Amino acid sequence: MSLENIKTMLSDARTGQYAIGAFNILDYNSARAVVEAAQETETPVIIQTSSKTVVFWGTRAIINWVRELADSSTVPIALHLDHCRDLEIIRECINSGWTSVMIDASSKPFEENLALSSQVVEMARPGNVTVEAELGAIVGVEDDIHVKQQDAHLADPGQAVEFCARVEPDCFAPAVGTAHGVYKGEPKIAYERIEEIAKATDIPLALHGGTGLSDDAFKKCISLGCAKVNISTQLKYAFIDGFVDYHNRNNTEYNPLKVIDAQFKQLKSGIVKKIRLFRKTQAT
Repeated sequence: MSLENIKTMLSDARTGQYAIGAFNILDYNSARAVVEAAQETETPVIIQTSSKTVVFWGTRAIINWVRELADSSTVPIALHLDHCRDLEIIRECINSGWTSVMIDASSKPFEENLALSSQVVEMARPGNVTVEAELGAIVGVEDDIHVKQQDAHLADPGQAVEFCARVEPDCFAPAVGTAHGVYKGEPKIAYERIEEIAKATDIPLALHGGTGLSDDAFKKCISLGCAKVNISTQLKYAFIDGFVDYHNRNNTEYNPLKVIDAQFKQLKSGIVKKIRLFRKTQAT
């Protein structure tokens, strides 16, 4: 199948009270793991790239990997640019074939965030590229965007309604108490805030900071309106551990292809579990 954007995926997910997994890849091997997990589960999936990954590999290499994988897939695959503050990177990804992009101007004052997000929507619409935007500050580190605990704040429901009405994003990421990276304690998710914003905006919500949440937390967030769930840190750990675990078990063997295959299997296994979790019937 050709690459798709996220609009229909998320609309169907929200109606069906399930979520689409959005997995941050690091290279061709991790992209392959995402697509093969989608194939195994017969479930649409979103491949995400961080700005750092785009800069490291270049847009041409990434779009070639993902198009090749999507062309051989029988399930819908989207390619999404995760948290990005650089309009030129966003423009380059749109022009190179990304089917969805996220503008993260959440650190800016409200009106500036609104203006920048609207600008990206104007850039994306002619190419049928979907847009995700963020309001509030999600604690943690994502693609070198650092938000300290004391600087994090939840999205205001009133501002969320105004923001979505004026920007008209296809997906909305409000800060609701989750965090990027590894949780150091029990996350305090504002479930009532998710429900209020989802009902008031009528736009599929994205749940950031998914790695490390309990199954019950995922289920509740999804049931309240989160149709897209981001998983990034989990893949970073599996990417490294897949290599290290294999080498520790076979420390006299230096066969790179076996190590790469072990990494692939560890990545795919974790992705399959998350996809299946997100597809389960949700209960409040």
